[in-house]
Amino acid sequence: MIIRSKTVALGAALSAALVALLATCARSPRMPALDGAVIEIRRSDQALRPGDPGYADTLQLFWFGTACHLIQLGGVSVLTDPFVTNELDLFHMRSNPQRIRTTLARIAAPDCVLINHSHHDHILDAHAAMAQDSWRTLGVPLYGGKSAANLLAGFDGGVLDPRWGTIAHHQSVEIITRAPGHGATVTGFRTEHGAHLKCGFTLANGLVSKPRQSPPRRLTDFQAGEVFNFLIELRSPSGAKFNVFYLGAPFDLEKRPESLPPAGTRIDVAIILAPTADNVPGYPERHLAQLQPRHVVLSHFNSFAREDPDAQLALGGIDFVKMPKLSRDVQSTFVQNAATYPEFEKLHIPAITIIGEGGEARNVIRIR
Repeated sequence: MIIRSKTVALGAALSAALVALLATCARSPRMPALDGAVIEIRRSDQALRPGDPGYADTLQLFWFGTACHLIQLGGVSVLTDPFVTNELDLFHMRSNPQRIRTTLARIAAPDCVLINHSHHDHILDAHAAMAQDSWRTLGVPLYGGKSAANLLAGFDGGVLDPRWGTIAHHQSVEIITRAPGHGATVTGFRTEHGAHLKCGFTLANGLVSKPRQSPPRRLTDFQAGEVFNFLIELRSPSGAKFNVFYLGAPFDLEKRPESLPPAGTRIDVAIILAPTADNVPGYPERHLAQLQPRHVVLSHFNSFAREDPDAQLALGGIDFVKMPKLSRDVQSTFVQNAATYPEFEKLHIPAITIIGEGGEARNVIRIR
C-alpha cells in the first residue's frame, strides 16, 4: 500500500509538471462568455428599405470590412473610412474597381463621409467612391484632418476638391441632408493612433503637410495624419434620434482624455476597433466605462490580405487582433460595473455586409 501510494503521488506530480510545462508553451483557451454574461447567436438582419415598417426609426449599421461602416437612420446616412479593396500590395496600392462596384456603388450616396485617419486601410478607396457620378453630382462632403485632404489631392494632380472638408477638435458640423425632415450632426474628437507594437512604435505616423501631386501608392505614402474619433447624431422626422460614437483609433485615455465625449453624453452605439487593443492601456474597459453605450459593435477585426470573409480573421494563421480576448474585455466592463453601467443592452460582432445587385443587403445590425 505504501509503494502504491508513492506511485500514485509520483504520477500526480508528473502530471502536474506536464500541465505546467504545456501552459508555458501555449496559452490555454478561455471560456467565450465571462462569468455573468451570456453570448447569444441569432440570424443576422436584412436591411430595411424605404416603405418597410420601422424604416424611419430604426438605426441600421452596414459593415463592409475593416473600418468601413454605413450608419443609416431612415433617409440619412454617414459612411466611415472607405476601404473595401481588401488587397495588400505594399508598393503598388490601388483601389479595386470591382470591389467598389459590389459594395459602395450599391448603396445610396451618403450624406457625408468621415475619415478617422489616413492609413491606407481607412482611406484607399475614398477617392474612387467619391468620384462616382451620383456622389459627385450630389456633392457628398468628406470630413477628416488636413492630411486626409492633402493625401486625396494626389488623385487629382494636387488639386484640393472643395468637397474635402477638415474638422477641428470638438468642432460640430451640421450635415446638409437630402431627405426632408432628417438631420445629422458630426463632432470630431482629436486623438492619436495607438502603437502597432508593444515597444510603442506606430507605423507611418506622420503628417501630410501639403497637397500631394501624384496618387499615393506605397504603404508609407499613407501617413496617419491627424486622427479623429467622431460622435454622429442622426435624426429622423419620426422623432427618432441616435448617437453613434465611432472610436476609430484607440489611445490611452490618461494621455488623451479629450478623445472621448464628456462623461454623461448619451451614446446609443459605440463602434470600437480591435487592432492595437493590446497595446493601449485600459482599452477597451476604461473607454467603455466612460462612454456607457447601450450597444457595442466590434470592428476592424478582419485582415485585408484575403478575399474570402471566413479567411480574414488571421494572417499566416496568427490572430494578431486577439478577438476572443477583446470580446471578454468588453464583457468584463458591463459585468463588473452592472450598478454604474445599467445602460448596456448588447455586444455585436458583425458579419461583413453583402449587397445584391438589386440593393438588398444582409448581415445588417438593426437597433431600435
